[in-house]
Amino acid sequence: MKYHYRVDRLPLLVFGPLAIAAVLLVIATGIRQAVTSFRSRPSPDQIKAKYDTYLRRLLNPQPDAVERELGKLLPERLLRLYEDKSAIQSVGFQLEKPGEQRWWPKRWPVYCFEPLDVEALNGLPYEEELGPGFCFATTGRGSWYWIAASDYRAKDSRVIFLDYDGGRSHGETVANSLDEFLNLPRTPFK
Repeated sequence: MKYHYRVDRLPLLVFGPLAIAAVLLVIATGIRQAVTSFRSRPSPDQIKAKYDTYLRRLLNPQPDAVERELGKLLPERLLRLYEDKSAIQSVGFQLEKPGEQRWWPKRWPVYCFEPLDVEALNGLPYEEELGPGFCFATTGRGSWYWIAASDYRAKDSRVIFLDYDGGRSHGETVANSLDEFLNLPRTPFK
């Protein structure tokens, strides 16, 4: 009987320490990740420097450089948007467009406008099937508002939503023109 009792305890004696070691490894990894993420938080000075850089880029658009890079011309309405320093600095709002049901509007969040420069152009998504264009605004959650560039200077162009956040709106036309997009009713983020 004693022999049978020891055989029952054998898996516990062999695998018990392995299970404890695995649990300790998971705990140690979690603590390490928490410490790393805490240490990697930017300081207030770093946040301010990053914002100042963004604002300097936003307020000093470089449409000629972007158009050279695209090999196409941006719409006149987009260029006028970047000339309007107060409009381009608007942040944290939703555009409301009447939906299929008039009493339930479709909301399009705008976190901020993107700087009109080559750095932004190269860092933003490119949709092969849409062709050359520029993502001029973002939701701040992996989605952008895109406008087409063309061989000639168009007065305006439709605004397309590029949703990389897993939503169903990818490729949807938000407005038939940038002017319409900018004149949709605005509400603050909820």
